[in-house]
Amino acid sequence: MKANWHLRPQEPTVETKALATALQIPEFTAQLLLQRKVSSRSEAVSFFNPTKEPLHNPFLMQHMDRAVRRLQQAIANQERVLLYGDYDVDGTTAVALMAEQLSNFGLQCQTYIPDRYKEGYGVSNQGIEFAISEKIQLLITLDCGIKAQEQLAMAAKAGIDSIVCDHHQPDSILPVSIVLNPKQSDCKYPFKELSGCGVAFKLLQALYLKSNIDANVLYKSLDLVALSIGADIVELRDENRTLCALGLRQLNASPRPALLSILALASKTLPLSLRDVVFTIAPRINAAGRIASGQRAVDWLLSTDQNEIEALALAIDTDNTTRRALDQQTTQEALQQIAADPSYATKYSTIVYSPSWHKGVVGIVASRLIETHYRPTIVLTKSNGLLTGSARCMEPLNLYTLLECCQEHLIQFGGHQFAAGLTLAPASFNSFKIAFDAAVQKQLNNQMLVPKIKIDTELLFLELGSNPSIHFTKILQILAAFEPCGPGNLHPIFITKNCYIQSMRVLKEAHLKLVLVQDGALIALDAIGFQMAHFESQLAEGVAIDIVFQITSNTYRSKTTLQLLIQDLCLSA
Repeated sequence: MKANWHLRPQEPTVETKALATALQIPEFTAQLLLQRKVSSRSEAVSFFNPTKEPLHNPFLMQHMDRAVRRLQQAIANQERVLLYGDYDVDGTTAVALMAEQLSNFGLQCQTYIPDRYKEGYGVSNQGIEFAISEKIQLLITLDCGIKAQEQLAMAAKAGIDSIVCDHHQPDSILPVSIVLNPKQSDCKYPFKELSGCGVAFKLLQALYLKSNIDANVLYKSLDLVALSIGADIVELRDENRTLCALGLRQLNASPRPALLSILALASKTLPLSLRDVVFTIAPRINAAGRIASGQRAVDWLLSTDQNEIEALALAIDTDNTTRRALDQQTTQEALQQIAADPSYATKYSTIVYSPSWHKGVVGIVASRLIETHYRPTIVLTKSNGLLTGSARCMEPLNLYTLLECCQEHLIQFGGHQFAAGLTLAPASFNSFKIAFDAAVQKQLNNQMLVPKIKIDTELLFLELGSNPSIHFTKILQILAAFEPCGPGNLHPIFITKNCYIQSMRVLKEAHLKLVLVQDGALIALDAIGFQMAHFESQLAEGVAIDIVFQITSNTYRSKTTLQLLIQDLCLSA
């Protein structure tokens, strides 16, 4: 599907020139900074070199005082504490973070990750029964719990206090717990987009402050927070960008043995970027919860026994291999199901179901289907007699609001603007499909969705300089300083028009490899478009094209060069 190209509003030339002069950087990079609300040298220093000083006061979060007092009581009395987390990366890293840090206070906690297949998402009755049987006195939920009114009431009735650390959208009625969630309607915390692990970090930060203990030891666990931020695709701005940058710095400077073990199996070496975290580490941690048990990931992250670490890493890597095979098979079956539906062309959403699909990969498959059919997507399977699955969507839609419109057909649901989980009775399937599609149609005002590429600025090849060994190195260093990149601080995307194909070839029958030149520039640039071989029939040497691209580096035989990573292209007008 052809994407719409959308050029962001451009900052005034006079301001761009002034910032470029002040920082001694190219004007196009000054434009990128201004678009990110960085307009002075001091702001640029903070942006390019995040430190812990800008972190918000954790006590601004509603109920933080109460949560810290209750946690201090548990520490003082050596109470039995259970850390209960979701089975994805955000939940397992939050549990590992809390267990690791509370041990510094002399509190050894039990950990609990629910079984995806027997218990489902969130706090389960089985989990509460476990807490009761273990005589738990304080239950801390991590990346879950905000919708567990019934289960946490059951815990309270058994005399178990609870602290909920969550970042999912709350209902109007909250659990009978001490709730830490910046998305509460009356919470004044200045940043609402923390990950679940990020909320856990704020509780620990407050505990260190209240206990008058140097928090440097807490910052040594920020690698776990960085993993959660990258994997959960939360906004990479404000506090999240700071926490992620500091966490990546910690990960690369002093990687925990568990991460080194999985990197060895993945044939990856340090240093790691956030992209490496998202595509190498996060899928493997997630695979543990999808295929076997999320508890395996917690044990692996916390272990200090090298033999145990290597055994768990191998098991997790094997889980990931299994997950990939299931992902590919399920995606193919789902695409076939869509192709066989004669009414699909008139629908505003994608909803597919098979009782045989593996519950652990439905979320991944939903994302895959969006790549092919750009519509809000729900993939369902059968579990314990009910239909359960995952949903994904894109701007400008709000998935949580869409599901709210259909909640009469659902048993339960929860999530974010772009990702959610849901459960419904088989008898409600058809009525839910109709209601969800109608809700999407209404939000879109009868307009079909078209992929949109948001372009930061136009760039001419001559702006990259003429001496690759000098100019290219500096440009790559500057753009690398924009990391970590993600939602809220996306990788810079450029457009250039009327560049000419000097040479062209197809790699591995899938990828388009070009060498491009442009009038007025003294350089020829390598460019690659992954999975773009289908453009070959439209192109030829000497043809002028417009391209949308990112600037990346390519290392071959120990030589690093600048490379354009093509996002989309068309023939020049």
